Amino acid sequence: GSTTAPGPGATVCGMKPASFAQKLWRFCTDPRVEESALIEPMHAAIRQEVADRPGVLLSIHDWSTLSFGGHPSKTDRATLTHAHDVGYDLATVLIVRGDDGAPIAPVLVSLTTADGVLSTRDDAPAADLCHIDQVRGAMQYVHDLGLGATVVHVIDREADSVNHWRQWSADGHLALVRADDRKVLCEGQETSLLDIAQGLHRDGALKDVGGALYHGRKARLFVAEAEVVLHRAGKRNEGKKKVEIPGPPLPLRLVVTEVRDLKGRVLARWLLLTNVPAEWAEAATIARWYYFRWRIEGMHKLLKKAGWQLESWLQHNGQRLLIKLLIALGACAAIWGLERKHDVASEAFQRLLMQLSGRQTKRKRPITTSGLLAGLWVFLCALGPLARYSLERLNAMLEDHLPLFAT
Repeated sequence: GSTTAPGPGATVCGMKPASFAQKLWRFCTDPRVEESALIEPMHAAIRQEVADRPGVLLSIHDWSTLSFGGHPSKTDRATLTHAHDVGYDLATVLIVRGDDGAPIAPVLVSLTTADGVLSTRDDAPAADLCHIDQVRGAMQYVHDLGLGATVVHVIDREADSVNHWRQWSADGHLALVRADDRKVLCEGQETSLLDIAQGLHRDGALKDVGGALYHGRKARLFVAEAEVVLHRAGKRNEGKKKVEIPGPPLPLRLVVTEVRDLKGRVLARWLLLTNVPAEWAEAATIARWYYFRWRIEGMHKLLKKAGWQLESWLQHNGQRLLIKLLIALGACAAIWGLERKHDVASEAFQRLLMQLSGRQTKRKRPITTSGLLAGLWVFLCALGPLARYSLERLNAMLEDHLPLFAT
């Protein structure tokens, strides 16, 4: 944890009055600025990371509502969860490393407004597509980028759909989805995912594969797997009716994962379905990949809090807000790149930024992403005055006006 300090979302700095705000406003309103161009440096960062450290990439899909109920000047606000909850729906695909879960950069960002969908894709999805129907196009977009690595798409429970599993597998995409309980075939018999999980637990088949954190508490991951087949027809809503859509049986791996505290009590159970071949990733690796899904939750928290305060931004419409958001995400990607470096010079610069941030941190975690971003903001704001005044002149000014603080 850390205390709050002025961060990258603040509007105060050491520049000339209003200079930063004016430049940002001009940039966000410039019709020549394209969202697809702003995402390209992040694509380049991903490709460079693959070149430097080959391995599996996790493409994490998630959605987050941006509430702007107190911003009537934003005339393109969409209705979110209910009539009085208005704002925008943010869809993001974040690329992280498969070996350690380190975030690299967003690869795709879309914002649904009342007027339609704004996206870094040239072919933005239709506004009436539900979240799960957006996934297939996003998967194909990531594939077409040719990032140079095997990509596994990680999605939470709202993507648990037989129809969509069949579509993704037919397209050749690899996916990992947390499932709800459903009927499947296992060893030729119809059963449920939950019954399989309970049987594996009862038989002691789940094995300890290492430590994890669960809501900040130390825990252990226990894992076992079974082969299952999605054999039932899928369903799709057409108006007020549910229409069945038959399809071929689809074999998948069920990876049952239990998060247990240090006393062995089960804190959470994940029923994970994947079409990643067993020879490519064992069950423990699959469980870790889903565990790394929380990285995108951390990114959303970073944007909404930690000095950025996204839901307080004053841009007058979704397009301007998306442009500013892409600038912020570019800064996140740059800081994540710095965090992945562990050479002497990089670690010294990290410590400098943390000092400049003014943030107090836990001893066990002296470097934080939000702290580095806040320190970077202070550092950039200080460069202008430092270029205009020598160190001796600055000390003389302190001696003259605030001698208590002179060095």
